Amino acid sequence: MIWKEKLIKGFSIHLISFAAGVILATAFLDLLPEAVKKGGEGTFLLILIGLVIFFLVEDLLLHFHHHEEHQHRLSSVVPLLVTSDTIHNFIDGVAITASFLANPSLGLVVSLATFFHEIPQEIGDFAVLLSSGVSKKKVVIYNLLSALATFVGAFLTLALAKSTNNLIGPLLGLTTGMFLYISSADILPELVRGERKNLRWHTAGFFLAGITLVVFLTKFLPG
Repeated sequence: MIWKEKLIKGFSIHLISFAAGVILATAFLDLLPEAVKKGGEGTFLLILIGLVIFFLVEDLLLHFHHHEEHQHRLSSVVPLLVTSDTIHNFIDGVAITASFLANPSLGLVVSLATFFHEIPQEIGDFAVLLSSGVSKKKVVIYNLLSALATFVGAFLTLALAKSTNNLIGPLLGLTTGMFLYISSADILPELVRGERKNLRWHTAGFFLAGITLVVFLTKFLPG
C-alpha cells in the first residue's frame, strides 16, 4: 500500500504542475482578452475583485487548502471539505458556462483547465475523506452530491444570461481573477515547497507543457 500511496502522490504532483500551466496560460491568453472585449477597461477591476473574492472564500471562510498534506485528519474535516468542494463546483459551473456563452472555443479551453485542476484535487479529497473514517460508498455519494453544484451554477448562469446581455463580460472578468488566484497563489507555491526540490525539473517540465498546450489550442482553435 505504501508504494501505491507514493505512486498516487507522484502522479498528483505532476498533474498539478500541468494544471498550473494550463490555468495560468488560459487566464492570460484566453479569458483576459475575451473579458476585456466583452466588458471593456472596467474588466481589470473585476479581475481584481474576482481574485480577492476567491481568496476570501478559500482562505478566510473555508480555511482549507486542497493541496496541503494534513497531518491530523479529524471527523470535523468532512463537512468542511464537502462544503468547500460544493462551492468550488458551483463556481466552476458559472465559469465554464460563461466562457461557452462568450465563445465556444474559450469554453473548451476553460473546461480543460478546470478538468486538469479537478483531477488531483479530487484524488486528495478522496484520500482525506477515507482517512477521516468515511466509507468508500459515502465518499462516492458526497462527491456526486457536491458535483451537482456545477449544474446549479451552469443553469443559474444560463438563466441570468437570458435576462441581461451585460452579464458575460463581468463573469469572465471574475473568472480570470479566480484562475489567476488558483494558479499563482494556490498551486504554484505548493510546487516550490522544499521537500519537492528533487522534482523541480519534473514540475517545471509539466508546468511548461500545460502552457504549451493552451498556446497551441489558442492558436489553432477557431475563434
